[in-house]
Amino acid sequence: MRVAVVLVILGAARVAQAAPPKLVVPCRQCTLDLPAKTEGPVPLVVLLHGDRQAASTLESWWKKAVLARGWALLSLQCPRDQKCVDSYWQWDGEPQWVFDQVAAVGKQVALDPARTYLVGWSGGASWIGDRAQAWEPVFAAVVIHGGGIAPRDEGCPRRALPAYFLVGDKNPLHAHARELRAYFDACKADVTWDLVKGGAHDGEEDALTHQPKKAAAILDWLADHARAAPAP
Repeated sequence: MRVAVVLVILGAARVAQAAPPKLVVPCRQCTLDLPAKTEGPVPLVVLLHGDRQAASTLESWWKKAVLARGWALLSLQCPRDQKCVDSYWQWDGEPQWVFDQVAAVGKQVALDPARTYLVGWSGGASWIGDRAQAWEPVFAAVVIHGGGIAPRDEGCPRRALPAYFLVGDKNPLHAHARELRAYFDACKADVTWDLVKGGAHDGEEDALTHQPKKAAAILDWLADHARAAPAP
């Protein structure tokens, strides 16, 4: 009996040693989802929510498609401790905060730096556009969904990021999305313009959440826009 007890204890110890460490979500009210199995560095999709929206809500729009592909998903809540009150586009924060959250995940999970992508909805998309020149050091491509504002500085970054727009022409602020597209075009970026005809803001949301294949199609597009390896 004593031998059996010892074997049970040893077996439990081995299970405990084999269990993966618990991941620490880098920021308050943010979410982090990883695929069940990973082989090598993992692509990462980073989400920026809309005004008065929880990061977990935007996570729910993308989680199934991202995890099914074997990628990781990080949904960031705009940081109240840095004076962001529920709105990325009204926040005067710096993109470095986003970079820091990605770096914190990278200390726990091997991330693929060639396949790290930034996706924004509504106000989150507008903040991405407003800071369009800043994202190139970390992200391979961006998705502008239901928002968009052209950057205040018209200068192009060293490498203009590929941009996928999912926008409706009946959104009252659609002209801003068109101005952001014109900026990317002027910087010779690879732009995909996915127009929701007759779509107001709720129609822009439905174009993703009521069409299960849309998220997968956007992820296909992102997969085709990995960051090229730097020249030797």
